[in-house]
Amino acid sequence: MILAFMLVVLVDGEVRSTPEMVFRNINRCNFFANKIERGTGYNPQYRITAFCEPIMVPEATKFWD
Repeated sequence: MILAFMLVVLVDGEVRSTPEMVFRNINRCNFFANKIERGTGYNPQYRITAFCEPIMVPEATKFWD
């Protein structure tokens, strides 16, 4: 087992992410969390929250970074 970071996305309080959204690097995970929350403009997305949760995953896990 190794430490990884799962991207968690909530839309209006409902989880919209999957357990497969896993990154080795917390900075890369936070990059996507920030982009999801901010959207394409300077104002935050309405009722969308994203964050990175540390989890333990098997070594054979596919990562997105």
